[in-house]
Amino acid sequence: MLEKSINYCKDKAYAQKVMAMALYLGQLLVKYGAEIYRTEDTISRICESYENLTAIDVFGLSNGLFISLEYNNEVITMYKNASVGNLNLEKINLLNTFSRKFVKDPQDVQAAIQDLRAIEDKGEYSFPLKFLASGLAASFFALLFGANTMDAVCTFFVGSLSYGGVFLLSKYDLTFFIESFLGAFFSSFFAMVCILLGAGHNIDHIIIGSIMLFVPGVVMTNAVRDIMSDDFLSGLIGLVKAIFIALAIAIGVGIVLSFHLK
Repeated sequence: MLEKSINYCKDKAYAQKVMAMALYLGQLLVKYGAEIYRTEDTISRICESYENLTAIDVFGLSNGLFISLEYNNEVITMYKNASVGNLNLEKINLLNTFSRKFVKDPQDVQAAIQDLRAIEDKGEYSFPLKFLASGLAASFFALLFGANTMDAVCTFFVGSLSYGGVFLLSKYDLTFFIESFLGAFFSSFFAMVCILLGAGHNIDHIIIGSIMLFVPGVVMTNAVRDIMSDDFLSGLIGLVKAIFIALAIAIGVGIVLSFHLK
């Protein structure tokens, strides 16, 4: 268990800065795929590291974070918008390390915000590497579901092209439903092309391997973990999102297969 240093907020303005920093940290955790209950716990621990911040209550959803606390018998409430982005376990790990270090030895809030911005601005993997990795992942998924070597090779190209297409179109701020639909549509379309060209043998294996890139596994897992942690509202929101993603994938695949089977 971490030992906490005794620290105090010197005035109300500083207390508000602490709250803003804690919410910023929570916003980044949600953005990179952390569970809501863990995000709430992290925000609470940041505020609890200050001795004169009391009655701390944190409520989180996948699209917003709320915090209320008392400073010198005055209640202060703050809200920050949040949204779920692409999963990034490396940044979640960096944020968790930052929060543990801060709780153990609180630093100046402005310096802490700069550290958080540095984590947010930290470069991600390049597009060519993601393009290659998505193809490899898709091909191994296809092998896992019984594909032969040629189908796995086709799945490599189908998965890469499908991910690349969705990645390039994502700059237009598409909704998660449209992105999932396009991913499934591209996967099915390119799989059908492989079959028509005689390169692949089983369209089912190629499609299944490719659409695994878009299956909402993390969303579903986080939703279940939130529910098991008594955070029912956040969990249900996550489950509904997972259902809509699955529906979008089914529609995308179904449209292409309806033409292929004619």
